[in-house]
Amino acid sequence: MVLALRRTTTSPHLVSEGKPVSPESHLAARAAHAGRASSHVPRATRQAEPFHAFLLADVEAETDSDQRSEALERAVESVSDADLPAMLDSLALDATPGAAEMSLLIVRRWAETNALAAATWVAQRPGGSAHRAALEQIATAWANSDLPAAADWVRALPEGDSKQAATLDLAYEAARTEPIAALELASTLPPAHERDDLLVHAVSQWARTDSTTAAEWAMKAIDPNLRQRLVAAVAVASAEHDGFVAATLAAGALEAGVEQDRAAISIVQRWTHNSPQAAASWVSQFSDIPSRDVAVQNLLALWTPQDAEAAGNWLRELPAGVMRDVGVAAYAKALAERDRTPAAVVPAGGM
Repeated sequence: MVLALRRTTTSPHLVSEGKPVSPESHLAARAAHAGRASSHVPRATRQAEPFHAFLLADVEAETDSDQRSEALERAVESVSDADLPAMLDSLALDATPGAAEMSLLIVRRWAETNALAAATWVAQRPGGSAHRAALEQIATAWANSDLPAAADWVRALPEGDSKQAATLDLAYEAARTEPIAALELASTLPPAHERDDLLVHAVSQWARTDSTTAAEWAMKAIDPNLRQRLVAAVAVASAEHDGFVAATLAAGALEAGVEQDRAAISIVQRWTHNSPQAAASWVSQFSDIPSRDVAVQNLLALWTPQDAEAAGNWLRELPAGVMRDVGVAAYAKALAERDRTPAAVVPAGGM
């Protein structure tokens, strides 16, 4: 699918007191202590510990997972900015899982302060899963400091799985504040389930601020299945601020089927928070399909605690039939849950 985009909107990103202790200082202190303790060992038999060894040893000494995570964070924060490259060079020579974990955290920290330098270092490393994970860390961090520069960087990466992974991470992070930029990044990816999920997420974010333009864009998608997913995402996101527009879009632009049913239920859930009476009026027009029963149940589960009298009055006006029966059961259940009683009696007058 080729997606042509034109911007129509703009969207608005435990260290002790004193200076952090550098790994070199830490290493020197530990080495001095070790030297005094083992002065009887011939110098020829002693070898210098790797640059990262003492920091990683402190982490691996923790047996509790939470305490280990905290120790790892402290270790990473103790590295001075000037020592980050040397620390990564040292960790790159260590094939243990702990070294790989620490390396990723240091890459992320470096990218938060100097993404270009971190990216340059990673580019010199051999490919593989560690290289791909490092690119993802850089993409996420760089998106929050300079999205245009990060986008230029990821587009210039060599083609392959690592580039696609970095693009996905960058686009997901961008979607929070720049959904159009996220869609532009997604359009560079080959068709795949991961790319489609990204498109759905980004257009949903866009619809929160400009549902009309987002819907117009979604309906231009060439793939019919993807188009249905995109339109449904716009409709559901729109329901949070304009339930009528969302309902109209779901009813008019979505084909009957699973996607429309799922969107309708989600719209009811969101619309009921703001305008339950309007949502109820829409639900009462549903045809006799399984999703209608679910929509009624969701409507009354949310509406009854807000205004049980209004919800009961709506039920009384429904004609006898399956919808009314489902509604009465859902209403009674909502009352029981609200009052924390094993059962609840419907309002006087019956349904």
